[in-house]
Amino acid sequence: MALKKNNNQSAKIIYCIIIAVIVCMVLNVIYLGATGKHLISGNDIEGYAKDRGESKTEILPAKRGTIYSSDNEVIASDMKTYKLYAILSKTHLTLDKKPDYVVDKEKTAKELSPIIGMDEEDILNRLSKDTYQVEFGSYGNNLSSLVKDQIDALNLPGLEFEEITTRNYRYGDFASYEVGYAQAVTEEIKGKTVQNIVGQMGIEKAFDEELSGEDGERTYLADNNNNVLPNGILSETAPVAGNDVYLTIDSDVQTELDMQMEKMVKELKPEKATCGIMDAKTGKLLAISNYPSFDPNERDIDNYVDLFFNEPVEPGSVFKSFVYGNAINDHKLDVNDTYQSGKYYYKVNGKTVATIRDHNNGKGWGTISYKQGFYYSSNTGICHMLSEKTDKESLLQDYEDLGFFKESNIDGLESAAGFAGYKREGERTLEYLTTGYGQGSTFTGLQLIRAYSAFANDGKMVEPYIVEKVVNSDTKEALYQAKTQYSKQIYSTDTVKQVRDLLKGVINIEGSTGYNYRMDDVNLIGKTGTGQVASKSGGYRSGFYTNSFVGMAPYDDPQVIIVMWYQGSSASTVESAKVVQAGIRAALNKLNEQPSQVVETSTFVLDNYTNQSVDYAKDVLSNHQLSSLVVGDGNVIVDQYPKAQTEVSSKSRVFLQTNGTNITMPSMTGWSRKEAEAFGAMANVEIEFKGVGSIYEQSVSKGTKLKANQKITVTAK
Repeated sequence: MALKKNNNQSAKIIYCIIIAVIVCMVLNVIYLGATGKHLISGNDIEGYAKDRGESKTEILPAKRGTIYSSDNEVIASDMKTYKLYAILSKTHLTLDKKPDYVVDKEKTAKELSPIIGMDEEDILNRLSKDTYQVEFGSYGNNLSSLVKDQIDALNLPGLEFEEITTRNYRYGDFASYEVGYAQAVTEEIKGKTVQNIVGQMGIEKAFDEELSGEDGERTYLADNNNNVLPNGILSETAPVAGNDVYLTIDSDVQTELDMQMEKMVKELKPEKATCGIMDAKTGKLLAISNYPSFDPNERDIDNYVDLFFNEPVEPGSVFKSFVYGNAINDHKLDVNDTYQSGKYYYKVNGKTVATIRDHNNGKGWGTISYKQGFYYSSNTGICHMLSEKTDKESLLQDYEDLGFFKESNIDGLESAAGFAGYKREGERTLEYLTTGYGQGSTFTGLQLIRAYSAFANDGKMVEPYIVEKVVNSDTKEALYQAKTQYSKQIYSTDTVKQVRDLLKGVINIEGSTGYNYRMDDVNLIGKTGTGQVASKSGGYRSGFYTNSFVGMAPYDDPQVIIVMWYQGSSASTVESAKVVQAGIRAALNKLNEQPSQVVETSTFVLDNYTNQSVDYAKDVLSNHQLSSLVVGDGNVIVDQYPKAQTEVSSKSRVFLQTNGTNITMPSMTGWSRKEAEAFGAMANVEIEFKGVGSIYEQSVSKGTKLKANQKITVTAK
């Protein structure tokens, strides 16, 4: 019985102890909540938690790779800008408890005003608001690193920046459908909302994975004001920059083509127009120009269709070369054989169901040879050939081998197939005939430029491409290198020679359809075409045509191929010839340049040097291996070329326009056309160009004092 009594007493003691502990814990929680201190030890638990901070994780965005032209000009690159804002809340402190908010509002407004160009009173009004933070509208957006540094140098508390990365396209509208664009997209990554630059169109989209790189991550301890605590970095994985993509597009050829297309569009006002230039031997696409087009920086885009790649058209007689090529290759046609031109009557069961006329209202040229029919672009000649001198199965196999009516993928850029009118259900012999002269079936510019390359490469086609290589942006190691690819043999050597002779006659024989395209300095060969344009409501549009041209140069061994078409109610071979001639010259000049020693280059993003001293800007540029040309005798810069935030290669030339009015003529030797145009705009003089390429001669000697609107002639090659 005594043992039982003792056990009861022990249980009561343990019970009391437990109750006491629970009471103490409850009291400690209440005391801690009220004071932030531990009841028994007196330690400042709240202060300890603040000092220790909390663990935070941030994504470190990777730099997107740069897109370069084949001549190492920057086409697309990341651009960092800054948005300024001011903290007004007095709760925002630094790690050592000092004010990290705007303390002296009057001083801040006065010193900030001249830097961002905002009225001092307006700044002060914003800083006087009762809110946690304020922004400065357009005055505080898109600030360069130079402006940020100027503001930081003021050492004014409370002024903060948000870094914003955007994609910058240095040349604006420049092969825009092919280059495409990338833009900031909000994504959820590991529970964090981040903005990444993502390709939306063109090469930017097709090579998004290669360009994007890999984001990094940082985990750190921060106080309540998000200040990183001393030794607070817990872990960090550095971002890996994206790879660089080099295109086959040449900046000089592209610029020349764009300029000539702009002039033609202004003169003829077509609804649509496109032109592409290709290295006939390698397949490198040197330039592609579309109208209408867009500036990727603005993305003022209405139509997302790349006309050269994805707008199949009925191009007209440029297609006749392949019908002639097949008949010659099969030894069924002697081009000196004759036929009756004018009208061709297509009959079914002895009844005429369609009359095909030559383009001079069916008048024709009497009895002529097939050679003459090619020069005059006779549709009836094609009909006679297809009916009497062609093996249909052989010709259709050529169409297949040449890549017509099939989709293509050129470095991730899809290209439309077009359609074969003669493949539709029912009796389609008429469409088979009209396809022979480029009507009733459709073809893209890409298909035509590829197919015509067979006449430049001894009967084999070369596959076009637009990406030259992909390079690791850090190590400069080539991760991908394009290779030239040829098709099987389609035409014999003799066939190629005969077709090239026919194409030569079209350009050089007076009275032929391409006579206006002839060039004194280049032996151009080619074929013209005119096709009707289908109406959405059925039939064809009245008085509205597709005007086309395909050319190669030089005749004896073509190095360059050009394809152009435009649609509208106005046409002029004189105007379209200017585009072709300038494009051919520009491409041949670049391809015939002597190879120079490869020089290792780096890139640099230009700051905004306006309102800076000339000496300061020259020093900055010199430190980055950039040469500067000062326009005028002033000491303050009022404009610059290229513009701020443009990424340029080392050894580039930067133009600095000053507030001085005395301007002297520099030596333009070695300058590009766009550099001369930039100088002309700054100096208020008129630059007249002769030739295409790098400037080697100028009408006004170096050191001459220039007058407003003075005319200066420069010669390039």
